[in-house]
Amino acid sequence: MTTNRHTEAAFETVIEAHLLAHGYVPVDRAGFDRERAIFPETVLAFIRETQPREWAKLEALHGEKTGEQILGDLCKWMDVNGSLATLRQGFKCYGRTPMRRTSRPRTR
Repeated sequence: MTTNRHTEAAFETVIEAHLLAHGYVPVDRAGFDRERAIFPETVLAFIRETQPREWAKLEALHGEKTGEQILGDLCKWMDVNGSLATLRQGFKCYGRTPMRRTSRPRTR
């Protein structure tokens, strides 16, 4: 007989509690784009905040459609290269790399 303590839901709850206690911020699931399998506003906010020069250059080219261009190129890139490679190496959007790792990950 399985107790509630040994369910996948309990496991997810423990992981979520640990992440939230160590600086992760919850994201509203309503913002999830099921077709693209990403949180578009979170991705765009991250790129704007961490890569302002790249964003400005792309915005000069695409204007109001910058976000959609970036998201389209990001999803195409991830379809070909995978999520992990994209996180490690970034992706190309009109010859720019708007999302790339800016520092080495911390390891123990």
